[in-house]
Amino acid sequence: MHASKKVRSVTTTPSSATVHCVDGTSYTGTIILGADGAHSLVRAQMHTLARQSPSNPPSQVNEDHPFLTTYRSLWIRFPTQADLQPGNANETHGVDCAIQLFAGEETSVIGMYERLPQPTTERLHFSAADEEAFIRRWGGLPLSPKLTVQDAYDSRVQSGLVSLEEGVVSNWSWERIVLVGDAAHKFTPSTGAGCNNGMVDVVALVNELSRVASPTTSQGGPSMGAIKEAFKVYQDKRFEEVVAGCAGASRATATATWKNAVFKFVDVHVMSKQRMVKYFMEKQAPSIAATPALEFVKGGELPEGKVPWVHV
Repeated sequence: MHASKKVRSVTTTPSSATVHCVDGTSYTGTIILGADGAHSLVRAQMHTLARQSPSNPPSQVNEDHPFLTTYRSLWIRFPTQADLQPGNANETHGVDCAIQLFAGEETSVIGMYERLPQPTTERLHFSAADEEAFIRRWGGLPLSPKLTVQDAYDSRVQSGLVSLEEGVVSNWSWERIVLVGDAAHKFTPSTGAGCNNGMVDVVALVNELSRVASPTTSQGGPSMGAIKEAFKVYQDKRFEEVVAGCAGASRATATATWKNAVFKFVDVHVMSKQRMVKYFMEKQAPSIAATPALEFVKGGELPEGKVPWVHV
């Protein structure tokens, strides 16, 4: 493990893949897995290599700016205080802004979602002045009867203002390079689906790689053709579910920030009803039960519910 290394570039050959680091060192292996977030350097390098390849059709080259930013988020970590109790979790919804709060024993975290005036595909950078202006605009919103956003910000341990990209990259691999998680698809964090889908990506990818890395594989490792086919099957199995999950997260954020009168009505009069939330959760249960599992690992039986697990 080389956690302190900073990657400069990546290259591939028919038989290997190499990561080149800023300090001049390099590391060669069988594949390169890009799990380096929405602004993935590995994805950018993959894009450049695919574009430069004379045999690569345009359809195999990803967009220059694959993600759309409609919202930005201010997150604040602060000491648990006032009338907050460990375990408290709540949301505040309204026009163009929503808040999620999670209280821990020592510190609490809030994430605030603000709709941008215009969506953009350009990468956004925010300054301390932008953060302070955000607080001036929304600092009076309550987090509890005795605590406001301004109170939390004034006592903050950490904070940051970031853009919330959304979208799914068209091609998740090229040659011996493959993407997972936010490098391949970015969700708004309203539902937590981005993190969950990133973990499922890894499971699905490892399952496919395990098929081409069997004990009978030659000492040189799987062939380029076998690896590319494994990458293709991995994306084919995950793509539709990821697209649906991204759209669902986007709807959740649009509903919480009352994008229009329809979303406000759904939020206030539909999603506020416990029985409706239960109904939608039950509708999602079969797809959750079909979540991939590592096929080559045997473990204990999982707890059983109304909807049985497909992969055990």
